[in-house]
Amino acid sequence: MKLPTITNDQATVAWNSMRDHDSYDASEIVLDYVGSDDDAESFSDLELFELNDALLDVKHKFSEKNKKSTGGLIDAEIVEPVHKCLSEHATAYQLSQLGFWRWLSNISCNGSLWQFIKWRFESEQQINWGITSPGSIIEVYFYRAWLRGHKMYDAKAEDPYHYARLGSSDVWRSHILRQDFGRDREFVKAFLDTVHDENGRVQVGTLELRTKLIPALRAWTSGSTFSHLSYSECMELIKRLREEGI
Repeated sequence: MKLPTITNDQATVAWNSMRDHDSYDASEIVLDYVGSDDDAESFSDLELFELNDALLDVKHKFSEKNKKSTGGLIDAEIVEPVHKCLSEHATAYQLSQLGFWRWLSNISCNGSLWQFIKWRFESEQQINWGITSPGSIIEVYFYRAWLRGHKMYDAKAEDPYHYARLGSSDVWRSHILRQDFGRDREFVKAFLDTVHDENGRVQVGTLELRTKLIPALRAWTSGSTFSHLSYSECMELIKRLREEGI
């Protein structure tokens, strides 16, 4: 299935219209597509009904709560529906194209997903909507949600999305997706299990993460490889680095 994509300029026009008028007429926009020319079908709003409903449920669930304290919970809740919906219809290569996330975030579903991002952040940082350069794609809100699922989904686990949901937004954004070790599933699992206890409660604070553990991990991974390590070996390494530092 081919995925629609739009440019930064097209996304900016749509974003401005949504901000100023709560609507955008996308009927005349010319879309490009990513996918094989042999694909007869094109991804559209029809494939987003379930995802849109799931996002509306999340908004309802957290509507009366302070998003500054519940933002991480919201971000964790959307991982499963975003990953399920999009991975069912597209390849990882297609979903690594920034233009698709611009379309999804600004134009799809008559702006409903645009409104969700606005509700989540109550800010006008356009990068959350995909209005940025390809090098900053991990800063795009719905892409981060999909990527968490893509990296950590485990069909054999009792809860396939356990590790994809575990961890705050800041832990994922700053300490996993931006780090070299964030590419290795077993290392990420060990890292998340270090930061959280068995009940999901945080047991490594932000100060320790930023000033001790993450610098130690960066220093170690800059000259060593971890792809051959098992989960238990990763746990042991992280434990030692946490105790000894750099």
